[in-house]
Amino acid sequence: MYLLEMTPKFLLALFILLIYVKLSGKSQIAPMSQLDQVGSMVIGALVGGALLSPTVSPWQASGLVAIWAGLLILIRFIKSKNSRLRDTIDGKPIQLVKKGRLITDNFIKANLPVRDFETLVNVQGIASFGELKEVWYELNGSLTVIKKGDKDIALLIIENGGISHDNLEQLEKDEDWVKREISKQGYEKIEDIFCAEWFDNKLIIYPYDSVAEGKK
Repeated sequence: MYLLEMTPKFLLALFILLIYVKLSGKSQIAPMSQLDQVGSMVIGALVGGALLSPTVSPWQASGLVAIWAGLLILIRFIKSKNSRLRDTIDGKPIQLVKKGRLITDNFIKANLPVRDFETLVNVQGIASFGELKEVWYELNGSLTVIKKGDKDIALLIIENGGISHDNLEQLEKDEDWVKREISKQGYEKIEDIFCAEWFDNKLIIYPYDSVAEGKK
């Protein structure tokens, strides 16, 4: 009898979770930020608590999950359209090594002990800090490492039709510079560009499919 009563809850919750995973993308399977991780944990807690509570109806259980999932999807959508808001919500990667020098204040800011940093670096096959040129501590806890002698990694200047202001500041450029650069390659609006990266002293542009087809 108990299992029969629980079945509608399971089915409705499963249906909503499938929709949530489909809409939110694979980042919920491999979370990229603290918000993703906490959001997924809350989803699990809501599902478990609602399913096991005899006083919560199937529609109430599904409603709780749907509301939270909807809020997470909305926040993710807003973040994809506004890089400044995304940085405010998720934070920014923290640079730990710059031009071969360890930035000790940023280790404190990242709450990362140097021994843990050493382990993360060694896992990537690096034997000594002396091999490091640039290192960033990413939002998901991983390291992006550039060794001495390697080329600098590409910087994403435009993403989802909007300017990535933190990367632009790192280049010490402004929005007018971006507009001039895309104009040189025949693009009028930043909104026409899916993404663009600065690599090897040039801007590489990837327009939206509809824009690319129109230029053929």
